[in-house]
Amino acid sequence: MVSLRRAENMQDAIRAQQGSRSALALAVKALRQDAARTSIDEPGELWASPVPPFTIDQGSVALVITDANRRLNLNDLVNDQGKLQMDVYGRLRRLFVRTGLDAGLVEALADWMDADDRPVGASGGEDSSYIDKPYRVKNGRLDRWSELAMIHGFTRDVMNKLATVVVVRPVPQGDMTPINLNTADVNVLRAVFPSMKPADADALIAGRPYQSTSEALANRSWSTGVNPADLSVTSDLFIVRTDARFGRAQLREEYMLMRQANMLTLLSRERLSWGDM
Repeated sequence: MVSLRRAENMQDAIRAQQGSRSALALAVKALRQDAARTSIDEPGELWASPVPPFTIDQGSVALVITDANRRLNLNDLVNDQGKLQMDVYGRLRRLFVRTGLDAGLVEALADWMDADDRPVGASGGEDSSYIDKPYRVKNGRLDRWSELAMIHGFTRDVMNKLATVVVVRPVPQGDMTPINLNTADVNVLRAVFPSMKPADADALIAGRPYQSTSEALANRSWSTGVNPADLSVTSDLFIVRTDARFGRAQLREEYMLMRQANMLTLLSRERLSWGDM
């Protein structure tokens, strides 16, 4: 009886893994079709609508696609030489404050990532701040979201508050992750544009979708001083979350995809939860 139960659990686990891969394949297909259909990305498109759980092989799979260009990329905080990028530093500090978090957390993040051994601000911390930990500061960009938990001050509550406004993206050499003006929320927009008032953000959002950044920012006095290369009306980075349930097995995974034309590349995969229900 025990061996039969183990065999059933193993079969459920295999089907859950296959279900998650099937959901990923569906997301890839949807994003390819979107690239062929339109040159912009905005919340009214088909890919942005959550897919209700669908039945497959006596189980169910749910799927959600989110564009990550609506978020600030934490890895943009330092350049390829490990030097702090002050414009991104300012944006992240403003974003943390508007999310209800201590801006000093950005200093701790900067010291984790930058190449030097000088603390950034009063809340920063190089190796000496991690003397009670079995590791030292990384002095490099983040590899995955879960790495944030190793940095001073980044509790589960902090990470939960940040989950919808920042992203950890492997950065191509020399590139910044542009913010999509068609999808970014109020807090992200006001972090990018220091002079933007809440009413300005509301007006920008109400005018969506935009076909170009010049259309979005026409006659907007608060938009001066921001590098146009940091902005976009399209997205090239997407997060796919899957939830596969088969028998007693449940598997929740998160994939990060980069889209170039109609080609999609898997950048990362994180297992969010895995076990019996």
